[in-house]
Amino acid sequence: MKKTLLAVLLVSAAVMSMPASANYFSNPSAGVSLNVGSAPNPKPFRYAPFTDVRTQTETIPAPPAPPPIAAAPPPPPAPDYVKTFMVFFDFDKSNLTPEAQQAVAEAVRTAKDNGPVRIVVTGHTDTVGTFAYNQALSERRAMSVKNAMVAGGLEASMIVTQGKSFSEPLVATGPGIREPQNRRAVIDLTNPPVASLD
Repeated sequence: MKKTLLAVLLVSAAVMSMPASANYFSNPSAGVSLNVGSAPNPKPFRYAPFTDVRTQTETIPAPPAPPPIAAAPPPPPAPDYVKTFMVFFDFDKSNLTPEAQQAVAEAVRTAKDNGPVRIVVTGHTDTVGTFAYNQALSERRAMSVKNAMVAGGLEASMIVTQGKSFSEPLVATGPGIREPQNRRAVIDLTNPPVASLD
């Protein structure tokens, strides 16, 4: 009996000498919470259920669609080429001056670049002299331009000539006036083929 009592006292003394935290035993997963000393039982801690983030699918918004690409604007229309050229002459002359030759050469280049073309060369005069004399002079001026165009590489059949004497002046004047701008030949380039001329 003395031995039993001594054993109980020793156990009690050992328990009393342990800190209060050593008297507490808890196993939340088993639902067991024990307190073998004098410290009060704390509330069991409830763990949140485990969630594996690797298995979660997060909805990521799709990137915004790029703006639509506008269609390229149509190319601008090709500029219309010059269709009328003017050649000026000295008084009572039908031969071409250097400036007139440059204008004829430019007309020839334009005709070659945009052909086939129909070419009409119209000669004009100022009001000095008779209508009949100036009619012949205007025709010679037109023919002089045609010959230069043929020499420049155009077919003679593409070119029609005509004279207007002083009936269509560029600058209106009275009779007997030496107006330089009326002493001229006009080169007109048009698109209908020469075959339509009759």
